[in-house]
Amino acid sequence: MKREDISEAVGNISTKYIQEAAPNIRVKKKPVWVKWGVVAAVFCFFSMTVFANSLFSSLSGDELSLSATYEGNGVISVQVENRSDKELNFQSKLKLMRWSTSEEVKPLSGKVSFSNTEIPANSSGTMVIDLSDAYDISLLETPISDDDWYYLVLTNNNFLFGQDWMCTVEFAESVPTEKVDVAPITPVDADPELISEIMEEFRPYFERYTLDINERNRLAGEYLEHCQRVLEQMDINIVPSVSPNELTLIDSAESVLFDPAVPADMQLQLTGLHRRSTDGYDKIIGASAEECAMVLSAYIPQHKGEIDGGVDIPLIYVFIYEKNEIHTTQDYAFIRGQLLTFEQMEQYKIYEDEQYVCYDVSDLFYSDLRQYVESMVSQRSDVYFDEQVWERVQNIYTYYRDNMGTLLGYRTDTGRGTTENVTGNDALMLYK
Repeated sequence: MKREDISEAVGNISTKYIQEAAPNIRVKKKPVWVKWGVVAAVFCFFSMTVFANSLFSSLSGDELSLSATYEGNGVISVQVENRSDKELNFQSKLKLMRWSTSEEVKPLSGKVSFSNTEIPANSSGTMVIDLSDAYDISLLETPISDDDWYYLVLTNNNFLFGQDWMCTVEFAESVPTEKVDVAPITPVDADPELISEIMEEFRPYFERYTLDINERNRLAGEYLEHCQRVLEQMDINIVPSVSPNELTLIDSAESVLFDPAVPADMQLQLTGLHRRSTDGYDKIIGASAEECAMVLSAYIPQHKGEIDGGVDIPLIYVFIYEKNEIHTTQDYAFIRGQLLTFEQMEQYKIYEDEQYVCYDVSDLFYSDLRQYVESMVSQRSDVYFDEQVWERVQNIYTYYRDNMGTLLGYRTDTGRGTTENVTGNDALMLYK
């Protein structure tokens, strides 16, 4: 996880009101015709170490790039750039896969012809592959939609982890996928029960939703002014949330798997940590524009098959308070149009030390994860969402809701952190 990815951008709402607005989009390269990448096929650690040391292997830092061109009649030329000091020797083996099914296209026979499979160190070459005797070429040349494709899995050692690579290939012009504009799912449509729990004075602001930036800015300004007037009339102590940059998430040494289609060393890059003053609908989450939450997000792709970059979906909202500002359990927190005493907040507490106390209040932002995620996706025309992406989001959500408290800690000068300030049972997850 890139912990330095703390959102400082204003987004789509005026800096006068909002510190962080629209979901953060990671900068990413324009999609290329072909990408190289490791196709996961897990094998024992000993074997991986031996192969990585003796053969061209991604595990030992060897790099290549592949670019496939279909020449017709079942013949594919693969331009290979060997960026390593080791010689690369492809085996005369391949798997032909289709993205939409994640299944191998079975050959009619085993007669695939290879030539020019040896690529010297630090050089380029063209490997030629002839599928004509092994596959139904007329089937492969049948056009498919532009959100689907075929790809080759090539190997230099029997498809072991770190010894195989993916290379996309187009056998025919793709058929454009018809784009269907989906009306955004508004907060009141997505979660009417939670909306009904918002204080009556503030509910209209959370019920309204607009795509117009100027209108959003106007509504935000009116809401903040209304909050100030209403809350000043109440004879209660309302404690503001804080966002100390020194308190952050410490990446666990434990290996995690959020999406099996993404290389193991990129799993944490599917998540992001931000400081936000608005929720996923660009609604103010505190009583002022200065109040922020620590938000754990999942990144989802903008196009099918992409594993780098993407659009963030805010999942877990953590409100942080300075302990010396909370005088009694009957003091109040103001979160998303609701006043809660710190006695009521106790059920959400996940972390406490001498200075700060933290609460995972995600339950105040949505009650059904799938419905919430789909409402976030409906607001964007530049994201790709299917069952595999959904499982990724669900895995990220489950892992961090189970472990958020134990992962909170302090930054050090080296950029890492320590969790030594966690005390007793303060890191236990206490949910509804």
